[in-house]
Amino acid sequence: MTKIRSHLTYANVISTLALFIALGMGSAYAAQQLAPKSVGAKQLRPGAVTADKLRKKAVTAPKIESLAVKQGKIAAGAVTAEKIADASITTAKIQGNAVTPDKVPNDSLTGAKIQEDSLGQVPSANNADHANFADTSNPEAFAKVDAEATVFAGYSKGISTPDVKQGPEPGIYCIETPGFVPKGAQATPEYSAHNDVSVYVKTGGTTACAYPKVEVQTYNNGGRQKEPFYFMAYR
Repeated sequence: MTKIRSHLTYANVISTLALFIALGMGSAYAAQQLAPKSVGAKQLRPGAVTADKLRKKAVTAPKIESLAVKQGKIAAGAVTAEKIADASITTAKIQGNAVTPDKVPNDSLTGAKIQEDSLGQVPSANNADHANFADTSNPEAFAKVDAEATVFAGYSKGISTPDVKQGPEPGIYCIETPGFVPKGAQATPEYSAHNDVSVYVKTGGTTACAYPKVEVQTYNNGGRQKEPFYFMAYR
């Protein structure tokens, strides 16, 4: 012991202390270092990775598993219009009856967007307020009738020869419209370059033509006589 003390110097003591300190620090440093890929899922404590531990933009699209984000994971109002890619919502993605009238802006549908044969008839002024269906602006029935009350089938619809009867006097025709009672009617004379022909029509029944028939009278040069005419009846 005496021999060891005789060889101790200040330099020896200092160097020995430095050695112990270095070894201690090195051990502590080494203990805090983890080998590459040594921490896996099993080493993570439940709840250890919290939202504030994630770096901004750390979770990118390739890191999200397919079908991982479900409806219950999407916050209310999170998917806004600017978040939806153009042309991403196709017809197959729209649920049946999802687009209701209140979802369609006023004046947003143009004629080109409407299938014409899907439209009903245009209501007439007489029953527009209470009609259960729309009436047409075109005649429901029409006919080309000659002077002897014969109907030309190729120029007629809904009216045939048995539906037109000559009245009690020449120039009076009683016309029946099968399937409906007309609320309006119109008659025009067939064109003739050498005659002054006029035609009159009355709905609602007359002395000569009982309701619901329509009476048509034809005149030539002021006198009633048989003349060909065109007839139209409106529902």
